[in-house]
Amino acid sequence: MIPNLLQITTIPIQIEIKVTNAKYQPVEGDHQPKVNITTKNGGFVMQAEPLKLNIDTYRARSSLGYGNMTDGDVMAQKASEGWKIAFQGTAKIASEGDQLARGVSPSEIAINNARAGATVETIMEFLPKEGADVTFDAGKLNIEYQMGEQDIDWDVTSQLPMEFIPGSVELIIHDRPRVEIEYIGDPIYVPPSANPNYEPPLLDIKG
Repeated sequence: MIPNLLQITTIPIQIEIKVTNAKYQPVEGDHQPKVNITTKNGGFVMQAEPLKLNIDTYRARSSLGYGNMTDGDVMAQKASEGWKIAFQGTAKIASEGDQLARGVSPSEIAINNARAGATVETIMEFLPKEGADVTFDAGKLNIEYQMGEQDIDWDVTSQLPMEFIPGSVELIIHDRPRVEIEYIGDPIYVPPSANPNYEPPLLDIKG
């Protein structure tokens, strides 16, 4: 296989283009028009009414027998019932103490209490039978915004001189296209004996 002894490099052209746009501008000097600007600030008003939650417990209280009672009435009734239960418990304890004093054994007292409560019927019922009526009053949000105003009054009593500047296109060539060829092999000596590393061929002598 013959090695590649040449390195060929292609360098493309490099071009820079600068474009200057044309423009139309006022002539320098004290020729600028005058302008009067009047600004009126806007306004922002926001009114908000929060959400209202209404809870009507009349039906729930009616299922418990407290339909016409206020919260204070219910609390007073429960307190009265609590005192009644406390008095009944105190009387029961006093009665059992009296029985013990008369020589009745605790087991007999327990049997008598069980017999006294044997006629009690137990009924399971979920109370209250009705739930509370919950309603919502949607909130409101009113926003009033008045945009600001700005009046611009130009003084056009005098004409403003203008100047036209044409555009331009500038082409700059940074590098021209070319092809570079470089020999990358070993040096070629003519005659071959000029090579410092030259070794003469060995002679094959027969006979």
